[in-house]
Amino acid sequence: MALKKHTASSLQTSAKSSKKITKSNISSPKAESRKQVSKEPRTMEELLVQEELKLSPLTRGQAVEGIIVSVGPREILIDIAAKSEGIVTGREFDSIRDLAGGLSVGDKVTAQVVYPENDQGQIVLSLRQAGGEKRWKVLEEAKEDGSSVKVLGMEVNRGGLIVDCGGLRGFLPSSQLDSKMMGKINQMVGQNIEVWVLEVDQVSNRLIFSQRRRTTKDDIAKISSKVKIGEKYEGTVSAVLPFGIFVDLSGLEGMVHISEIAWEKVADPSHYFKVGDKVSAIALGVDEASGRVNFSVKQLLDDPWKKIGEKYSRDQQISGKITRLTPYGAFVNLEKGVDGLIHISKIPPDFSLNVGDGVDCTIESLDLEGRKISLSLVLKEKPIMYR
Repeated sequence: MALKKHTASSLQTSAKSSKKITKSNISSPKAESRKQVSKEPRTMEELLVQEELKLSPLTRGQAVEGIIVSVGPREILIDIAAKSEGIVTGREFDSIRDLAGGLSVGDKVTAQVVYPENDQGQIVLSLRQAGGEKRWKVLEEAKEDGSSVKVLGMEVNRGGLIVDCGGLRGFLPSSQLDSKMMGKINQMVGQNIEVWVLEVDQVSNRLIFSQRRRTTKDDIAKISSKVKIGEKYEGTVSAVLPFGIFVDLSGLEGMVHISEIAWEKVADPSHYFKVGDKVSAIALGVDEASGRVNFSVKQLLDDPWKKIGEKYSRDQQISGKITRLTPYGAFVNLEKGVDGLIHISKIPPDFSLNVGDGVDCTIESLDLEGRKISLSLVLKEKPIMYR
């Protein structure tokens, strides 16, 4: 009986103990409030640590939005709601210096993080992308209203001059140079040049300029009134370029495209003309984009194809010289301005052809309208599988 009493007493004591433990684990609202208060920062250091924990870490290249709080001669400060203000300085500031004057305190901007924290603990930002967006817009407006812009000549390539327009790369084709600069394009490297926008396409990153003011309908009308299509003009070669020659004909600036220099295929215009040469040409029309008159030299020469039907016929054997080799065959010059083609399928695998070689051929077909002559080699023995 004593054992039972002892057990009951023990159980009762255990229950009371358990009840006390349970109560101690239950927090009342007042206790929770005291708990929160105890974790409030007591020093500036604790406050900074707590605020830093609330902020997501910035990463390089991350886009952030902010408000400009200061615009200086060498830097821009932007409030991006981070532990410190963001700064645009150094090279990043230089890259948008031309646009910085248009920014004001209070402007909302989108920037990119260059360094989440530099040696001075600053968040370094870039506005290049935002500046680029604005430049594209400015160039689009310049194209629409016909206003000029300034570019810097960077380097010359075969087709013209690569230029820099406030950080955007563009191209000034040789065909769009001012007549005074024809043949002097190398002198434009490192120079500031006034140009007009011909094409602007941000999506394809295409930016084409012209050193010539955009031609208006009135300009075209004035030029057209001075030109008679089909009439012969005398002039002087002012520039020789890979795609043709520029000429000054009776006070008119014109161009003879490479395809209009001679009836034969022209690989290099400089083999036919040099600056200062006298030239005769026929007016073909006015280019409405550039305002230049298009001329032809070859139209004053006899077209050799007019008599091809009288001189050549199918199955006729002729001799010629290899002038060009292509993946699809070999071109054979029969006379000045007239080439025939030996298709690759007509050349045996073990047969060697080289530019300059003389060959004997048979005319397989004549297409006078398409100005084409198909040839085959004259072989003593036709190889197996020869077609």
